[in-house]
Amino acid sequence: MDSLTDSEIAQIARHQREAGVQRLSCHFSWPEFCDERRCFHQEFVYDVAMFAAACGFPWPYVIRAAVIAKCIFPQLDVLDVPKLLSLLREALSERLPNLTSVHRHEFIQFLTDTCITRRRLFQAVVGGAANMSIAQLHLEVQFPPTPCPLIQGTDLHEWEHQRHQAELTSILRQKEEKLQMLRDGSRVTLGEVDVPEDEQLDKEGVLALVRAAVRATEGQVLASLNRETTLLSDILQLKLQQAALATGRLHNPVPSNTGHFDLHPDAKAKTKT
Repeated sequence: MDSLTDSEIAQIARHQREAGVQRLSCHFSWPEFCDERRCFHQEFVYDVAMFAAACGFPWPYVIRAAVIAKCIFPQLDVLDVPKLLSLLREALSERLPNLTSVHRHEFIQFLTDTCITRRRLFQAVVGGAANMSIAQLHLEVQFPPTPCPLIQGTDLHEWEHQRHQAELTSILRQKEEKLQMLRDGSRVTLGEVDVPEDEQLDKEGVLALVRAAVRATEGQVLASLNRETTLLSDILQLKLQQAALATGRLHNPVPSNTGHFDLHPDAKAKTKT
């Protein structure tokens, strides 16, 4: 490690990752592991050191960050989070006691996020899972049946056309049913008109009774006629839209704010004609 000088770590930071890992690893001895785990160990040390360099640590502190990483990696098989945090605090207090508050916060945050969020992975690696054999299982993959050629299906535009036609038919049927119920039902509901039973009405009295009855029902009749007019108008426009759809000139019937349906320009032209 004594050979890892400030100028050397600065040169390592300029290398690509693979070359940087190899060059940095040459400055340490690695007695902790003698198998594939050594590669994970070396990569972890490199990643921590390069994070410190990216944060703007002085080069001596970057070297110490690498030493911290090398020391704590063999102990990352501990799953207990409080113990892991205590390990990180002790390493920082021992190796980097003079870090600025900003650098200390960034470094602790990085080590905490890395070690805690991946602690199960580190436990598996440090605990020797890298040497475990992997059992390969043969899986039979079943593919879904081959769909029919497009020529045997429904074209997208044709499907849209059918959907619009069905929507118009449904709305038209509802409008026609409402119109039929309106015509079959009673348009007015007569209120009670006081008719004298013990006296004979003259012409003026009869006219007065008729006027009273008319006044009581004229509003109902007018409202009923307005509803019938509106329904007839809606039915006419829906039938025009169906005719336009049948000729392929209407694509998107859009309801207006009044509840009526706006016609395609060609359909409106037909209406005017």
